[in-house]
Amino acid sequence: MPTLELVCKRLFSDPSWLVRCAIGAILLLIPIAHFFAFGYLYQMISRARRGDAVEFPPWEDWQRLFTNGVAAFILFVILGVMPVAAAWVLTWPLRLMAYGVIVYLPLLPAVMLAGPLTAAGIYQYQKREDYRDALRLHILGAMLRSSRARFWVPTFALIGLLVVGYPLMTFTVFIALGASWTFYAAFFRSIEESRKARTRSH
Repeated sequence: MPTLELVCKRLFSDPSWLVRCAIGAILLLIPIAHFFAFGYLYQMISRARRGDAVEFPPWEDWQRLFTNGVAAFILFVILGVMPVAAAWVLTWPLRLMAYGVIVYLPLLPAVMLAGPLTAAGIYQYQKREDYRDALRLHILGAMLRSSRARFWVPTFALIGLLVVGYPLMTFTVFIALGASWTFYAAFFRSIEESRKARTRSH
């Protein structure tokens, strides 16, 4: 099974990672151009899903990056942003009751699941490039359950990186999403491969 430490070690072993991430960070700042950045992240998930080398790949095939980036961004909004926004709305009545930090408890599961859920959705979408595959919540839920909650540590690491690296916000976001989504995709692939191996052995 892949670990976050191993994935990060491979991602950051290439000296080109800094420049490639800086390009992604700049693109995230620019409306419309941010689709290229999401297309790049989409490509990283795709590489991990196929078992290719874990790395920040070169920036190339910009047309495909844009097309895939639109799909990745839509799924990011639906599976990542919307659940967190819905949980935030749920905190409003609690804030009127002045319960202190307890009012933010509804946010916790949404924030913790946003990253792996989005990665799982993109992972499924890539198989046939069909949004219906990406939004089958029972399948996405099964993928998260099969990981036996091993995504908690990478998610905490992602949140910690975002907090610590707040002054370099888009740079930090791009690195955090690239590393965490690559890890989730590699992990989902390892689960699929182990299931196939068990099936063949029977």
